[in-house]
Amino acid sequence: MTAPVPALRDIAGPPGEPTPYKDIPLLADHEEQGHDPAVRLNLGEAHQAPHPALVAAMNSVPAHAHGYLMTPYGWPALREVLRTYITATHRLSGVAEMGVDFDVASCAGHTRSVMPDFGRLLIEEHERARSGSPLRGLRARVRSRRAIAVTSDFAWDYAGALAPVGFEMRTFRVCREGLYQPDVTEVTEVLARARRETAGPVMIVINAQHNPSGAQWTPSVVRGMIRAALAADATVLIDDAYYGVVDPGVTPTSALRILLQELRGLAPASRPRWLAVRSLGKQFACNGWGVGSQTSSPDTLRELGERLTRRTYPGGPLEMAMAAWLGNPDSDRFLDHSNERLATRRAEAGRLLADELGYPSDAYYVGECATYMLIRVPPWVVAEGRDYRRLVLARAGVLLGEAHMSSPGRPPRSQGGHARLYVGAPEEVVTGALKSMARAGMGWGKPSWR
Repeated sequence: MTAPVPALRDIAGPPGEPTPYKDIPLLADHEEQGHDPAVRLNLGEAHQAPHPALVAAMNSVPAHAHGYLMTPYGWPALREVLRTYITATHRLSGVAEMGVDFDVASCAGHTRSVMPDFGRLLIEEHERARSGSPLRGLRARVRSRRAIAVTSDFAWDYAGALAPVGFEMRTFRVCREGLYQPDVTEVTEVLARARRETAGPVMIVINAQHNPSGAQWTPSVVRGMIRAALAADATVLIDDAYYGVVDPGVTPTSALRILLQELRGLAPASRPRWLAVRSLGKQFACNGWGVGSQTSSPDTLRELGERLTRRTYPGGPLEMAMAAWLGNPDSDRFLDHSNERLATRRAEAGRLLADELGYPSDAYYVGECATYMLIRVPPWVVAEGRDYRRLVLARAGVLLGEAHMSSPGRPPRSQGGHARLYVGAPEEVVTGALKSMARAGMGWGKPSWR
């Protein structure tokens, strides 16, 4: 059953309270003008409760799970389940050896919290290497020391996670004409250019179940990107936020499996740093729990664990509940059913964009994974220089998301003439929002009220 729309103060605090989230003033202004609460399809909001068995598992954890945890790898029960789960779902048997080539731990908090720790690890490692090198003065004169991270241009907010620890961002293009697949030649050039610019760490982020386009990058594209990274002496960060969220009949592209295949020919001591994170909340309708996995070489996981213990005491009953849920056959059935419904919703959203909002086929992409779609801003809105998201909110009571996600508290990024539509909400919410946009004249053609 769809949950009622929460009052804004219940998710954002009292009116006028300072906030770095720039969508909150938009929603506040909307309600202050006397409108009903907006339909929020901008971030990935929860519109339904998790499966009852998952909730029951949370209410049944042992007493010690409510205290501090004395290991940085997550609750042992969850870690053991994740070792089996990641190996099975990424098809790693025969590809790599647990405990030698890779190991698995849970994330203490959202996967976003692991990325800055990984970035700090890379920067500190390069600083130590430079301080011990007799050529450090020459290297400093020839090339800078800055850290560079490479991502797709339409992407999740990797800058928000990596820029504060010292990374400069570079991008490669993904576009509708290319079905949002990266061009390996361009990725290779961007990585090579970054390596020429710096003697410091270079990182590429691979998000094969791509947010926000909903396109899945092909295995050949991902393999080409990983080979380009290895050739440029770059670190690989795999963001598998939506690895489990793919249409029925679609085999998820496992960047983790491909990376481990490419590393097999290298001795463990000569392999570059790498990290793969995966969200469990996104596939089990409990994103706010912040439960996920991190997979890397054993030594990297150990060093990340040391950094974790410097800033927090990990723990929490949610990890214990997730361990029980992953061992429940209902979790597989829930995910299969959820992905079936998501595929239906995505297809229906595409139909409504075409039939009721007049969108041409090259102005949106239905996709086959994740919970988002990219839609182009109608030409008449561009010509008038209007803020499309603000206009849709005012006219239709629907808040769309940013195509280029911006960091809270940082200047907004250019949206590249697109907006992001969240299709992870129940069908009646998604279709209702699109029909409201059609009734309000927010389609492709210029409305009569303009």
